[in-house]
Amino acid sequence: MATTTDHLDELARPEPQPRERQAPAREEVRVQPTGPSARLVAARSRRPLGARLGGPIPARWAATGTVAWVVLLAVGIAVEPPADNPSAAQAWYVSLLGTALLVAMASTLAGFWLRRRWGLAASLVGSGILVLSTVMCPVSGHHTHLGAWWVVQLGCGLGLAATSTLGLRRA
Repeated sequence: MATTTDHLDELARPEPQPRERQAPAREEVRVQPTGPSARLVAARSRRPLGARLGGPIPARWAATGTVAWVVLLAVGIAVEPPADNPSAAQAWYVSLLGTALLVAMASTLAGFWLRRRWGLAASLVGSGILVLSTVMCPVSGHHTHLGAWWVVQLGCGLGLAATSTLGLRRA
């Protein structure tokens, strides 16, 4: 039980000056998010990447991603003209890009079927490969003349990248 003498001792002690106060330990200091979106990003970033990619996505985003891939890939293939030199041997990097694109597309569709975030991440990787292969088309010698088809095909790849990015941010 506290006595009057104990309370008098507390009151008689001088108040510590601002410079005399100890700074909090680094572990104790936490940066506070400023807005609602900052809180959401801060909460997400605490979880490991594997846990975030394994999370579910709404059926709407899975359907949107699937439809976007089917439609935009079909449009991109439909507008591409025949190769300028069909008998030319393909470079190793062209085969590597084609294989990587097929793996990314299969992963994308499996992820959409299972409604997992990694399907959207695979979609972003696949759309990036698609954009890269469209840009590299004249370099590989597959097509030497660029035209409106090239712009449409590039737009389809960028549209898939935008859909994937938007899905990852909102889902």
